[in-house]
Amino acid sequence: MRITDATLTPLHLTLTHPLKTARGTYATRDGFLIRLRDEDGRVGQGEAMPLPEFGTEPLTMTHTVLRAWLSSLKGQSLEDSIEGIEATLAPSASEELRQRGARIRLIDPGEPVPAAQHGLELALLDLVAQRKGVPLCWLLAEEARQEVLVNALLGAEEPEALARQAREAVDEGYQTLKVKVAGRSLDEDEARVRAVREAVGPRVRLRLDANGGWSEPEANRALDRLGWYDLELVEQPTSPEDLQALWRVQRRAPCIIAADETLATPAAVRTLLTMDLGGGPAVGAVVIKPMVLGGLLPSMVVALRAAHLGMHAFVTSSIDGVVARAGAAHLASALPSGELASGLAVGRLFADEPRDHPYQPHGGLVRLRDMPGLGLNPDYLWDR
Repeated sequence: MRITDATLTPLHLTLTHPLKTARGTYATRDGFLIRLRDEDGRVGQGEAMPLPEFGTEPLTMTHTVLRAWLSSLKGQSLEDSIEGIEATLAPSASEELRQRGARIRLIDPGEPVPAAQHGLELALLDLVAQRKGVPLCWLLAEEARQEVLVNALLGAEEPEALARQAREAVDEGYQTLKVKVAGRSLDEDEARVRAVREAVGPRVRLRLDANGGWSEPEANRALDRLGWYDLELVEQPTSPEDLQALWRVQRRAPCIIAADETLATPAAVRTLLTMDLGGGPAVGAVVIKPMVLGGLLPSMVVALRAAHLGMHAFVTSSIDGVVARAGAAHLASALPSGELASGLAVGRLFADEPRDHPYQPHGGLVRLRDMPGLGLNPDYLWDR
């Protein structure tokens, strides 16, 4: 295919209420939408929404790199295949592989740029899938599912408000709820978790996300107390850099421990997926953030390797917009297992979420339509 036009547009998102995590409070999100047009007029869309606190490059670097990449990509051709995309994006592709892609590496950012890479990769995947006439997920796995189980993220701070959000989410059909913890006293967190469990009863799955906000002793104390509320899993209870502490916490925890921010760098991913301290994998699950891992293709590699080692995997957004969440939904549908709900039902957090787009959850599920590529109308999203 030949890229006849490539554009970059700023994307600003406003949260209805600030979202507090152990790593910061977020009221807005800023990134870019990428649009590639081929010689037949098809439009592939991508999104780059950097989140440096979770391991991506800063926004200014995303802009600089994407502007250079898109400028050089315009007018070039690449193969209609995964290999063509990999050849375009891989910094160290062999000369034989490089012949199948376009040449965009005119600048060396000097550091990983996963958000920029995610944005361009997603636009190319969307375009290739459209040219082949298949949903994007079919490029990742022929046996991809048409439905993705998703959890509801409860963003309130006070127990009473959390309980109200929990009841509303269950009434809408969600069977997995997620609560942010850490960054406050354990007594306060226990009151919040207790309020949610009492509001929804024992059959609803409840997961917590500490965002690495506890020390190892704090995590053990928290799990000893909060484990009584029948937790499905806890994401990143301890520092992302201390894999051995994460391993020790998993060994005594009453539930699955999921590594999230630990996957922020390629070196940490390699360590997590190869370390052998005895007694099985380091953790029970890995949280796949395509924006942090540099796109859907590297995310799929991590998920397959984790499954080989006996770990669960599920996908979450990085508080992204619709285009990035659409790509993440296709990735989630292609994972080896869809047992654990993915964290893609975050549209309700945004004040400017487009209405009636096809990736809105219904009954705790995102259903993928049988349409080529992402199936998103670019005019609808861009003219909102």
